[in-house]
Amino acid sequence: MKKFFSQTIEIKALIISIIATVLGFLGTIFLFWQQRGDIPFGVLTGGGIIILGWLILYLSKKNGKETAKLDVFVIFLRLSLLVISAITFAVLRLQLDLYIISPISLIIAYLVVSLLTLIAHIGRDKNA
Repeated sequence: MKKFFSQTIEIKALIISIIATVLGFLGTIFLFWQQRGDIPFGVLTGGGIIILGWLILYLSKKNGKETAKLDVFVIFLRLSLLVISAITFAVLRLQLDLYIISPISLIIAYLVVSLLTLIAHIGRDKNA
C-alpha cells in the first residue's frame, strides 16, 4: 500500500478508476440475464471515459509535457464525451427504441468513478 501512495497522482487515479470500473461492471453483469445489458455497457462506457482521461494525462506527464492547458483540455474532452454520449444514447432510446447503453447508468458510473478517483488526492502533499 505504501508503494501505491508513493506513485504520481495520475497513475493512482488511473489504477483506482480501472478497479472501480471493473468492479462496477462485474457488479452489474447479472443484468445481462435480465435482458438489461445496456446498464453494464453504460458502466463500462462511463468508466472508460474517466480511464481515457487519466491515461492521456499519465502518458503526457510521463513524456515530460506538464502543462495546465493539457489538464483543462482533458477535462473538457471528458465532459464533452460524456454529454455527447448521453445525448446520443438517449435519442437512440427514445426515437428508435434501441437499448444499447443506458444514459443514466453512463452518467452515474462517470460520477461514481470520478468521485472514487479523488482518493488519489489523499496524501498529495506528501508526494508533491
